Amino acid sequence: MDEKDIVKILFLAASPTETGRLQLDLENRTIKENIRHGSNRDHFKVENEWAVEDNTLLEFMNIYHPNIVHFSGHGTETGELLLEGPDRTIRPIPGVTLQALMRNFIDSVHMVVLNACHSYQEAQMLAQDIDVVIGMNYEVSDQAAIEFISRFYQALSFGNSLQNSFDQGITQLKIKNIPEEHNPQLFTRQGINASKITWKDLIKPPVVMGRANKAEGQATSTNRQISIFVSYANEDKEIYERLDKHFTTMKRLGIIKLTRFDNALAGQFSEQRLTEYLNAADIVLFLVSPDFIASDSLYENELKPAIARRDQGLTWVIPILIKPTANWEEDKNFVGLLALPRNHKPISAWADRDSALLEVAQEVRNVINKITAKKA
Repeated sequence: MDEKDIVKILFLAASPTETGRLQLDLENRTIKENIRHGSNRDHFKVENEWAVEDNTLLEFMNIYHPNIVHFSGHGTETGELLLEGPDRTIRPIPGVTLQALMRNFIDSVHMVVLNACHSYQEAQMLAQDIDVVIGMNYEVSDQAAIEFISRFYQALSFGNSLQNSFDQGITQLKIKNIPEEHNPQLFTRQGINASKITWKDLIKPPVVMGRANKAEGQATSTNRQISIFVSYANEDKEIYERLDKHFTTMKRLGIIKLTRFDNALAGQFSEQRLTEYLNAADIVLFLVSPDFIASDSLYENELKPAIARRDQGLTWVIPILIKPTANWEEDKNFVGLLALPRNHKPISAWADRDSALLEVAQEVRNVINKITAKKA
C-alpha cells in the first residue's frame, strides 16, 4: 500500500520518575487492538516513542512527520504537560511552547490528542493552528483514558467522522459506567467541521481544511466551557480552596474550568502563562482581603490587566470580599463592579462560611448563564 494512503499516528509516552505510574503500555496496546478491528485498519500505522524527553520532541516529529500526534502522560492543574529532562528532572511544557512546536509541522499534523490530566487549555491553544485537538478538562483516570481513546480510534478505523468517533468514545464511558463523560473535549480550528472529516482527510485535507490567517484563527469547542480565573493572595488559599469545592459540580459537568496563578509556583511557571490565563478568562474573581490589596504583584499583574479587559467588554470581573478590608471599594478599579456577597459582609465574618460561599457560587452561576446565553 502506498505510504500516502496511511494515517501515521505518533504515540508519545511520558511518565517522569517523580510522578505517578500510568498504564501507558496498556493504552498503547488497546489502541492498536481496536484499530485492527476496523475495516480500514490497513490505513493506520502507530509509531511508538517511550519515556519522551523535552529534548527529543523535535527529533521524533522530524523522524515520523505524523498526521496524528497522541500524547499520553501527566498534565498539571496549571495546564502544562510533564516531560523529563536528560537529568531526569521534571520539565513542564507550557501551551505556548507546545503550540510553537506544532506550528513547525502543520503541513502534516492535522490532529493532536492530549490524553493527560488538565490538558484543556493546551488543546484550546493548539486548535488555533491544528485542525482537530482533543484534551481533558480535569484529572482523568487510567480506565477512562484508555476506554475513551481506544473506542475513538476504533470508530475512526471504521470510517466514521472525527466528531462521531469522539461521540462514540464518550458513549463508551457511559456504557462502562465511568463518570467522566464530561472530561474529554474536542476543539476544531476555525472553519473546520469535525462531522465532515474522516481518516482520509487526515492524509489529504479537503479545501475546507486550508489554513486561515493564524492571527484570525479561533478555536471552537463542541462543549464550550466558561473559563474562570481566580486571583487571591497566598495567605487566603484556605478560603480559595473552600470556594473551589462549591464549584465542583459545575467543573465535573464541564460547564466551567477554574484556573489560578499560584505565586508560590511563579519560579516554575512563567508570567506568560499568567497572561494566557487572563486572556482566556470569561470571568475573573478577585478574593479581596488586606493581603490581596497589599500585594503590588497582584495589583499590577492580575487586577489591572483584568480591569483593562473588562473595560473592553472581554471579561466579567467580580470582587469577592473574603476578609474585612479598609477602603477597598474606593479603588477606582472596583468602581461600578458588583461585589459579593451582596450584603458586603466579609465571608470570614459569617457564622457559616459555606452559606456565604454558596451565595457567591450561585451569583457566579447567574453570570455564567448570561454569558452562555449571549454566546448561543
